[in-house]
Amino acid sequence: MGFCKSGVPNCTLYNAGEDYPIYHADPDIAGIGVLLAFVTNSAVTISIAWVSFLFGIIRGYEENALDVWILGRLQRFATFRPSGQRTAFWQPVVERLILTLSDQQLLVGIAILTAGFLKHCSISVYHFAIVVDLGWFSSNTHMTTLFVLLDFFIDHPPQRDWRVALMAIILIAMIVASVLEGNRYWFDYWSAPAQCLWNDLRGNVAGAPAGSMASNIVLLVLGYGTRILRLYGSELLYKLFFLAPLAKMRHAFNTLQARRVALGSANSLKASVLRVISALGQGILWTMVKVFSGIGITLHSIAINLCFDIFWFAFGCWGLRIDRDIPASKMDGSENEWGFGQIVPVLLLCSTVSIFKDVYLEQRELFQSKESASEKDCLVSHNSVELQALDATATHEPVPFEELEPTQSLLVRADTEGGNRVAQHTSH
Repeated sequence: MGFCKSGVPNCTLYNAGEDYPIYHADPDIAGIGVLLAFVTNSAVTISIAWVSFLFGIIRGYEENALDVWILGRLQRFATFRPSGQRTAFWQPVVERLILTLSDQQLLVGIAILTAGFLKHCSISVYHFAIVVDLGWFSSNTHMTTLFVLLDFFIDHPPQRDWRVALMAIILIAMIVASVLEGNRYWFDYWSAPAQCLWNDLRGNVAGAPAGSMASNIVLLVLGYGTRILRLYGSELLYKLFFLAPLAKMRHAFNTLQARRVALGSANSLKASVLRVISALGQGILWTMVKVFSGIGITLHSIAINLCFDIFWFAFGCWGLRIDRDIPASKMDGSENEWGFGQIVPVLLLCSTVSIFKDVYLEQRELFQSKESASEKDCLVSHNSVELQALDATATHEPVPFEELEPTQSLLVRADTEGGNRVAQHTSH
């Protein structure tokens, strides 16, 4: 990225150790409409994910004891609890809506990062920081959607695979962006061309920017790594770092218990000391098992992860505001004016409402057709039972009139309901 065929950045002030006095506005990156669209989309996605959890729409929460406990406590305050039929209705609606929002976050995140890379010869440090902030918004929000869509993607491998490829792209782009922000002078030259610091990156990865770079890379790799593994039904990391150590601790606890039983009621000093040591060891191991189990359940909890997502969303909003306030008094132009590039991203949010309406109406028609078919099946089943009863009674043929005794008179009445003939006999 050190080659600029046109628009070579002026690095004179940076090379001289002086700051650039003027920030040039770029509303296509840091405009109020762009930021509002990103923040609103993320807030809507996280809100839908939480509502899905509260109403039990997210599949898999019942496998975690902490999720079951949290959901039970939260539903005590809910005035509306959906029935099983309502949950079955809303589950595909929410999944398809979240799937759309998830794809939007992936594509928009890749788009904003690509735009930042393509403008590397002219973009400032400040604007590239905004690009990375928006990339984090897309990345975190997309990973939130995976909690809702986990079982859906496991059941639909073709739809999962190409999205995993896009996840790999945004992961690589975010790692590259984090490395580019690792220059020790990154926080000192906000208005300088970012390319100047990138040209000087070798040997200058140090200080607070380097620490931030390292933590970002670790979070990205762990976050995307665990999500991708779970999308393929693999619990490798969970088994490796949680289940395996837990099994070893339980085995050690049982070994000490067996040792205490073997010592029995021996009265020797050595046996007494060994019993005390075994009891202490069991107490320590029991505490470790409980703590370790609690940590594992907490980290595997959908509710706790959704709480972390809210925290990262709030932290991202705070960081975005802090970064955007940096050039407030030195901006050449304005990034708060509502132009074409600001209105379009906000209007695109309306597509989410349109998608929700279409999915809802489609699901309602599907349910109505199923209910209608079910009613028809019940009616047909009821009629078939009646016909079978009629056939059964029709097999009992009446006695012919000629075979009746002459001493009797016969009055025949047709039973219009059952189709039977009832003979009433009266003697002379």
